[in-house]
Amino acid sequence: MDYRHLPLRPAATPPIGREADLEFVRSFFDDSAVRGAALLLTGEAGVGKTALLDAVAADAAERGVCVLRAAGVQFEADIAFAGLNQLLVPLFDSFDVLDPLHRDALRVAVGVGSGPAPDRLLTSTAVLLLLRAVAARSPLLLLVDDVPWLDRATTSVLGFVARRLVGSDIGLLAACRSGSDSFFEAGGLTEHRLRPLDEAASATLLSRAHPDVPPSVRRRIAAEARGNPLALVELPAALTREQRTTPAAMPAVLPLTDRLQGLFATRVTSLPAASRELLLLAALRDALAAFDADDDAP
Repeated sequence: MDYRHLPLRPAATPPIGREADLEFVRSFFDDSAVRGAALLLTGEAGVGKTALLDAVAADAAERGVCVLRAAGVQFEADIAFAGLNQLLVPLFDSFDVLDPLHRDALRVAVGVGSGPAPDRLLTSTAVLLLLRAVAARSPLLLLVDDVPWLDRATTSVLGFVARRLVGSDIGLLAACRSGSDSFFEAGGLTEHRLRPLDEAASATLLSRAHPDVPPSVRRRIAAEARGNPLALVELPAALTREQRTTPAAMPAVLPLTDRLQGLFATRVTSLPAASRELLLLAALRDALAAFDADDDAP
C-alpha cells in the first residue's frame, strides 16, 4: 500500500504558528519523488519540536499510516538498545516474519530473548528487514524525539535504517536540539529547522494560554520569550497574581518555572566551566542593568 495515494482525510490541527512547518513535513514524505525518506527536525529547546511531532503523528494516523514512536530518555542513555525496545514494542508479535537468525538477534537486542549480545550489523539488518516486511502490509512512519538522549546502539541502528529507506513505504522523522552534536546531524539527513514563532503567532499563543493576562503584560512576556513557545506558556505561570495583572508590578527579571529551569539547566551544565562563568557574568550584568533602570525611573 502506498499511503501517498490514500484518500485524504481532515488533517490534524497544527500547533499555533506551525502550519507551514507541518505542511513541509507532510509534503516531504508524501510528495517525495522516491519512496522512503528520512528527515531531521532541529530547533532550540522549547521551540515546539515535540508538539510538531504530535501533530505529524495525528496527521499520519488519520491517513492510515502506522506510527511507531520513541524518545530519548537521559537515564536510559547507557542501556544498549533501550530506544529500539521503545520503538518496536508494537511489533514484538511480528518478529516471526524474520528468518531465525535475524529474529533471534533482534529479540536479544530489545530484551525479549536470551543469548549473547548480537552483532550490531546483524541487529541493524534485522530491524530494516522487519520494518520493510511490516511496511509491505501497511505504510510506516517512525518518529524519534530527543535523539541526543538515545543510547548509542539505537542511534547507530536508526542511522543505518535511515540510509536504506529508498523504495520502501517507510518514513523516519527524528528531532533534536540545534547544535547538540547529534549522531543524526552528522549522517547527511535532510534537515528542517523550527524557527521561533513570529510576533503574531506569539500573541495568539499567549492570549489562548493566558486569557486572564492583560495585553500590556503579555507584550512584556512576549518580548522576554522571543518567540519560544514553551517560554510563552510557562513564564506567566511563575508570576504572582499582582504581577500577572499589573505591568508596574512585574519584576525586572522574570522568574522561571521549574520546567523552564530544568529544560535550560541541562544545556548549561554540559558547558565547560569557563563558558558557564561567562554566562553567569552576562546574566548578572543584565539583571543589574535592569534593576538600575528601575531605580532611575521617576
